[in-house]
Amino acid sequence: METEALIVKYIDILSKSMRQSMRNYKEESDRGELLNLTITQLHYLHAINEMDAPTFKQLVEKFNVQKSTVTDIVNRLIKRNMVYKQQSEEDLRVFHVYLAEKGKELLEMESRGYFHFAHKMTKCLADEEKKQFTDVLKKIVTEFNK
Repeated sequence: METEALIVKYIDILSKSMRQSMRNYKEESDRGELLNLTITQLHYLHAINEMDAPTFKQLVEKFNVQKSTVTDIVNRLIKRNMVYKQQSEEDLRVFHVYLAEKGKELLEMESRGYFHFAHKMTKCLADEEKKQFTDVLKKIVTEFNK
């Protein structure tokens, strides 16, 4: 049990450090207001990006929520110019959701922030230690995705 307690402790420390690093990165950026989204809105942006122009129905299925919930969140993102919807040419009842430039910019900025944190986290490691750390993380992620 001591090992798990230490893991929890270190994950907590890393989580706090990552949040602080992301806040600092946001403040240093000229576009810091882009990150003022709810975690749910951010999840939707990632899903829209990964799913490549999903329909509202596909988002309902992905998040296992009511269509009204998806509609509300997508409409909020539309108001913030993060996404836009476009009617399907094949079926006029269907709308696809796309990332707008501002949404793409936010995801890119978030990615740069994560790279900044990863560099900060691993700068104390030698190259071989970085490889070992990466291998361990890959093993953990593989187990989670089974």
